[in-house]
Amino acid sequence: MVEPGQKCPGFLLLGKGEEIQMKNMRILTGEQKRFAEQHHVLVERFLWKNHLERAEFYDVVIFGYLEAVQEYLEKPELSKYPFSSIAWRKMRFCIINEYIYRNCPKRNALMETYRENYDCVFSREQVLEQVNCVASELEDRVQLQQLMSHMTVKEKEVVCMRAAGYTYREIAEHCNITMRGVSARLIRMRRRFRALALI
Repeated sequence: MVEPGQKCPGFLLLGKGEEIQMKNMRILTGEQKRFAEQHHVLVERFLWKNHLERAEFYDVVIFGYLEAVQEYLEKPELSKYPFSSIAWRKMRFCIINEYIYRNCPKRNALMETYRENYDCVFSREQVLEQVNCVASELEDRVQLQQLMSHMTVKEKEVVCMRAAGYTYREIAEHCNITMRGVSARLIRMRRRFRALALI
């Protein structure tokens, strides 16, 4: 049996014999149980004032309320504040965390089922056309990697920017060279590729 004040292995015992599963909560002492029962109306008032449905949000705010009970009775310096303000702050914090949890993008992701359409049948010519297309793309990639291995870092930068659609003027400004310098790098690179018989 767990003594009051010790860490509970997953359940919190309330005054009326109910058990509520909680994370990292300690079992309420007798004094804390009596105090929680006496001020339980704060939970109902909090739900009513914030227009929260009891069935949906009671389990959310009760954890904050019980945490406030333990904190208020264990920390004497809090006695200068009204218990209701501490409890409301804890319950509000629980509601905020609940809204954050519910509005997490993972929880609001659209779910769709994926179905393969096995009814469509490809002809031999269509399959061969797709295979040839993939083979052509692979050859292009191999050739591009071979060409890139013969480029300097500055030439790679110019070629990548040109492939991305930048003008000679924009490339020159980015690389801190003249427009003629951009053109010269590309010309030297092409000559080198022709000499190596790569293009």
